[in-house]
Amino acid sequence: MKIIKSLIALTLVITLAACSTGSKVTKTDVLVIGGGGAGLVASVTAAEAGKNVILVEKMAAVGGNTIISATGITASDTYLHTEAGIPFTKEDHFKRTMETGKNLANPELVNILVNSSADAVQWLADLGLKLKVRSDKEPFWLVPVEGHYGSQFVGVILNKANEFKNLEIRTSSKALELLVEDGKVVGALIEGPEGQYEIKAKSVVLATGGLNNNPEMIAEYNAKYANANTEMTTAGATGDGIIMALAVNANLIDMEYFQMRPLSINGDWYNESIVNTEDVSGILVNFQGQRFVNETLAPKALASEILKTPEHSAYAVFDQRVAETPAGKKFVEKGKAFTANTIAELAVLMSIDAAVLEKTINDYNEGVDPFERTVLGQVIQAPYYAVITKPSNHYTMGGIQVDANAQVIDKQGNPIEGLYAAGEVIGGLYGDGRVAGNNTLDDVVFGKIAGSNAAK
Repeated sequence: MKIIKSLIALTLVITLAACSTGSKVTKTDVLVIGGGGAGLVASVTAAEAGKNVILVEKMAAVGGNTIISATGITASDTYLHTEAGIPFTKEDHFKRTMETGKNLANPELVNILVNSSADAVQWLADLGLKLKVRSDKEPFWLVPVEGHYGSQFVGVILNKANEFKNLEIRTSSKALELLVEDGKVVGALIEGPEGQYEIKAKSVVLATGGLNNNPEMIAEYNAKYANANTEMTTAGATGDGIIMALAVNANLIDMEYFQMRPLSINGDWYNESIVNTEDVSGILVNFQGQRFVNETLAPKALASEILKTPEHSAYAVFDQRVAETPAGKKFVEKGKAFTANTIAELAVLMSIDAAVLEKTINDYNEGVDPFERTVLGQVIQAPYYAVITKPSNHYTMGGIQVDANAQVIDKQGNPIEGLYAAGEVIGGLYGDGRVAGNNTLDDVVFGKIAGSNAAK
């Protein structure tokens, strides 16, 4: 925890220095820190309650990681399911969420998420977001009728935010430290375009996102994921909220859990079926052209093995059959694959010894497997493809502990007065696995809860 402790110490020094020089003070009812999905929802909710709200976002624009979300939202028993005649019940939703997280999530928080999901979807629809059930095979996913999900999600909420004269959004404004008086959080020290100043508030909502763009901090909490790539995230997800919360004695939970993607390059991730499927599948080789792992390991375990290599990367090698699958096609196109008619030609493109790569592929084709892979694809044959992969963190599962009111809990198990949290910065909703789409549902459900309670 050396990095985290030093960062906390640094923010305390900054606070003391600012106070000693007499920083300016702005007052408001509710201060929201972080302008991603959860922060925007919390801000709108507090403004609707008639409170004066200031939202600060350290980046030049709002949206956070939410704006790049490409999948959709998970919800159950919605009007869309009824209209489509495709059921996905609250019971289904709860079970899927708990099982995906290996039953490590907080059932109370998951129940809140599930039972509020239909209302969350209706709220988004009322704002103008047009969704549909993805398919009868994936009824848990609600996706846009057309277009990119994340940008539309942020767009409709931002449009709503712009209706309120009592809601001010300040970009390029970074919260450095929470302010505490008599045990209550009463605001934050801000670094803005014109320097440092304080925002004093009756309550504060932390919505600063996860650790996706802070590989050193990820490694502090789980050494298996040291040197994780950060291409799958926006620049602002550096764990600021975690550091600020720790400095006021907040408790953290499930911080060892991350959603690592072993096949990742150029800002996207690719389905592991490319290397782990029976019949049609490829292999992973290191930068010396050798296999080094059982490619059918669970995704997070596979990611950690790739990260152990000196380059923290590997190549997926496969043939035309894989390249023609939906996952393979995406990998080839977005991963900018090397392709060749002979192994020797492919090796040159990969800057690998041709003899080593030929032996690796020939051994695999002949069933020589020192890694006890139980699912073996057919022989790899020309034409050949190779795509580099840099395992990336997709989501921070753990975070700040909150109760049913989205109020932050301290290390002694007590609510911290004046402090709420929502979005990826909180823990308890996922355990060791996340159902895709629960994250933006979480933004709405707990963003609303945080904003509503902060406004009381």
